[in-house]
Amino acid sequence: MAAASGRRAASRWMCGPWGPAKLVGARCVAAAASPTAWHGVQTLPADAILGLVAAFKEDAAPVKVNVAQGAYRTDEGVPFVLTSIKEAERRVAADLQEGKIDKEYLPIEGDARFRALSARLALGENSPSIADGRVVTLQTISGTGAVNIAAASLKTIAGKADIWLSNPSWGNHAHIFKSLGFNVHQYTYLDQKTGTTLDFDGMVQDLSALPKGSTVLLHACAHNPTGIDPNHEQWETLANLFLERELVAFFDSAYQGYASGNLDADAASVRIFEKAGVFPIVCQSYAKSMGLYGERIGAVNFVCSSQEEAGALMSQVKQGVVRPIYSSPPLHGARLATHVLGDPVLFSKWCEELLIMSGRVQSMREQLAEELRRVGAPAPDGGNWSHITDQIGMFAFTGLSPSHVDELRTQFHIYMTRDGRMSMAGLKSSDIPYVAQKMKQILST
Repeated sequence: MAAASGRRAASRWMCGPWGPAKLVGARCVAAAASPTAWHGVQTLPADAILGLVAAFKEDAAPVKVNVAQGAYRTDEGVPFVLTSIKEAERRVAADLQEGKIDKEYLPIEGDARFRALSARLALGENSPSIADGRVVTLQTISGTGAVNIAAASLKTIAGKADIWLSNPSWGNHAHIFKSLGFNVHQYTYLDQKTGTTLDFDGMVQDLSALPKGSTVLLHACAHNPTGIDPNHEQWETLANLFLERELVAFFDSAYQGYASGNLDADAASVRIFEKAGVFPIVCQSYAKSMGLYGERIGAVNFVCSSQEEAGALMSQVKQGVVRPIYSSPPLHGARLATHVLGDPVLFSKWCEELLIMSGRVQSMREQLAEELRRVGAPAPDGGNWSHITDQIGMFAFTGLSPSHVDELRTQFHIYMTRDGRMSMAGLKSSDIPYVAQKMKQILST
C-alpha cells in the first residue's frame, strides 16, 4: 500500500511534458522553478487601429459600422480583388505549372524587374536619377517594411539619430522610428484652430528652423490621417527649402494612384523634389493601390548623387540592414505586381481599377458631406463640411474629438480612430444616413 501510494504521489508530479508539474484536480500546474525570461512582462494595450477592428468583429450589435481600418471595400462592404490581379494570379499559376518559374529565394534586394518598374512608377519615365543609374531600389515587406529599412539605413549607415514627423502622422511611423532608437520630433502640419486644414506657414516655419541635414518624413500624397496635402506650389516651396537647408526628404508613398486615380498626379511631390535637386528616399506600398494587403509587397528607393554612391549604398543596405532581418523578400507578391506594372494590357486595366476605387472613395466623401448638411449636423470647424470633400485619399479627418468618437462607438457602434479619422473606403452608401444622423446627435449635445 505504501508503494502504491508513493507511485500515485509521484504521478502527480510527472504530468508536465517539459519538467516537473503538479496535478491539481484535472489541471497540470508547473512546479516551482526558476522564472522565465518573460517573468513580470506587462500586457500592452491593443494597437489603436487593429484593436478597433477586433472589437468591431466581436460587437454583436445588429447595426454597426467599421470606418477604422484602412482597407478598401466595395459598396456592399466586401473586399475587392482587382481583375488585373486575378489575371496576374492566373499567369503566375500557369507559369508555375508549366515549370517556367519556381519557388527559390529572391536575391536580398528582391526581384530585379519589379524593382526597376517600381522605381519608374515613383520617379517617372523621364527621371534623370534613373537615367544616370543613381537610384538604389530594394523590394521590401510592404510599406511598413520600406519605412523600416529606410530608417535602419539612415541610422546604421548615415548615422542619423533624429526624425521629424508631421503633427499628426500615421500612428505606426513613431513606433517604427522609436523601435530603432531614433529621437522622434514633430513639425506643424494640421491647423490646430480649424482641426481640418493645413497650417502651411507653421510647417515652413518649423522646417526652416531645423538643423541643416535633418531628416524629415513627408507623405507623398493622401496624408494619413488628415487627407490634407500641400498643393503644387507649396510642394515647390518645400522642395526649395529642403535644398537650401540640406534636409533629407523621406517620402512615404502608400497611395500612389489610389488617392486621385492618377498615378502621375499622386507622384508629383516626389518628382518636384527630384527636379529641384533634392535626393529623396521614397518608400512605396502596393497594399492599397493593388489590393495586395496580405502579400506584403513594397519597395524603398534611395536617390543618390552618383553611380558610385549608389553601388556602395546598395551593398551596405543589402548586407548590413536586410540580410540580418529577413534575408530576402516575399516572392509571390512581387510576381503579381511585376505582371501588372510590366504588361501594357494589365497596366491599363489597373489604371481603370484605380479610377474605380478612388472614384468610389470620392463619392462617399460627397454623399457623407451632403447628408451631414441635409440633417443639419454642426461641423466641428464651424464650416459646412466642405473639408470632407476638400481632403483626398482613403481617410477623412472629420474634426471629431476623442470624446465624440468614444460616444459614437459605445452608444451607436460606429468605429473610428480616436483622432476622428474616418476611412471613407470602408463606408457604404447604406451606412451614410445612420452615420450622419448619429454624428449630428453627438455634435448637437
